[in-house]
Amino acid sequence: MEERLHYLCRIRLSETVIFAVWHSGERDGFVRDGAGRLIAARTLEALTATAGVRNVLPVNSEPVEYDFDRIRAWCAAPDVARVDHAAFLDAWNFLNDLAGLHDGADTPYTRLSRGAAECSDKLFWGCTLPAVTPPRERFEPAWQADELIEIRLVLEASLELFESELRAAGVVGVGAAGCRCECLISTSPAPTL
Repeated sequence: MEERLHYLCRIRLSETVIFAVWHSGERDGFVRDGAGRLIAARTLEALTATAGVRNVLPVNSEPVEYDFDRIRAWCAAPDVARVDHAAFLDAWNFLNDLAGLHDGADTPYTRLSRGAAECSDKLFWGCTLPAVTPPRERFEPAWQADELIEIRLVLEASLELFESELRAAGVVGVGAAGCRCECLISTSPAPTL
């Protein structure tokens, strides 16, 4: 059996805090129940109790933070000056794992995300990680309007997917404030370059 490391996540979405458990291993993903539903809760105590029943022991006591409200705010008014490479890439990777992208899932979201792989790569290089960036070097991506639109579409679709997973998990009321039913037909303004 594959050894997995489990990590607590604190996610801010629609002005609500939600907790979930992400795991790393041969394939990264999220802890789910027997029916495949995401295990999530509104309190850390409720999540750790549920996870403990399933013998899931997180390696971190302080949850990793994800602010999806900030991502959603950028999607509502995309601006090249406010592209946060690390936050966008973290959200994109989190949501790809949620969607099972690396397990070969074939859904409208995974096709959209795979189609925007070049934008994901630019976000990665824009993070200027020390392990892949020579000393005193920095990569500053030059974003085009169509790339910002692609990023927005992927992030909007992924947030809608996450809200759907939370509703299925019984974390009620999440997404009502900002959920868009037609994420690919966006009424958001054109990106600001």
